[in-house]
Amino acid sequence: MKRIILTLLPLLCCLCLSAQEAKDTTATYDVFDKLSENLSVRQPEAVRAAMAAHVERNEKRAASGLEGQTFRIRIFFDSGQSARGASEAAAARFRNLHPGVPVSRTFTDPFFKVTVGNYATKADAASALKTIQQEFPTAFIVRN
Repeated sequence: MKRIILTLLPLLCCLCLSAQEAKDTTATYDVFDKLSENLSVRQPEAVRAAMAAHVERNEKRAASGLEGQTFRIRIFFDSGQSARGASEAAAARFRNLHPGVPVSRTFTDPFFKVTVGNYATKADAASALKTIQQEFPTAFIVRN
């Protein structure tokens, strides 16, 4: 255990110093270039490629102005006489079925709406939608 701690200590110090240097900026360097020469990291090339692709997607997203855009799933949308009570019931039912997933009820004259989740990509929202549509068949994806 001591050996593992002593091996990881230089790595943690290096990462902490690097984080302090780049407080107000986004890190754009490869963390493995900052490691000490005495420490070697073995990983498949696929991991490095996946991380590079992730960083590239985030840079493109920021450049296109979509950085703050997220997707949610609307499980209820109605304007009838009993829409208020039905929206409360839908929100409560969803909270019981999916604890921990954010739920919000809104009113935009004349509609009561219940939206759930907060997904970074439309693909993530579509994956969650498949599960949610089993309980709420009329659910659909909306941009936040």
